[in-house]
Amino acid sequence: MPDLFVVEKILSNLLANFENLSKHRNVSSMELKSNIDTLWIVERGLFLCIQNILDLFAHIISYDFDEKWEYYSDIPEVLLKHNLLTPDERDLLNKMISIRNRLSHEYLTLDANVLSDIMNNRLDDFNKFIEIIKNYCKKDNP
Repeated sequence: MPDLFVVEKILSNLLANFENLSKHRNVSSMELKSNIDTLWIVERGLFLCIQNILDLFAHIISYDFDEKWEYYSDIPEVLLKHNLLTPDERDLLNKMISIRNRLSHEYLTLDANVLSDIMNNRLDDFNKFIEIIKNYCKKDNP
C-alpha cells in the first residue's frame, strides 16, 4: 500500500495546482499568443498537474508493484499491466507525458492552439486520473 502521507501531500498539491489552472479554462489561443503571463500560467500549470499525476503513479508503482521504471513513458505500461489503467487511459496518460516533456524542454514549444484546446476540452482528463488514484488508495484503506 502506498504511503498515504506522501499520497495526500502530492494529491493536495495537484488539487491546488488544478484549481489554479482551471481559472483559465476558457482561454483562447489569441489570448495565449498576446499575453505572455497567461501563457506562462497555462504552461506551468499543465506541467505541474501532469508531473503531480506522474509522481503519484510512480509512488504507487514503487510501493505496491515493486517495479522499476526508467522513463515516464514506462509508467502507463506498468499501470496497464497491473490493471490500474485501461488501454484508453494508458494512451491518454502517454499523451499527457508527451505534453509534459514538450513543456519541460523549452526548445519544443507547444502551439497556442494546442494549449487552448487542452484548456477548453481536456482538463477533465485530470479528474479521471485523480479519481483513479483516490479509488486505488481507498481500496486498501476503507
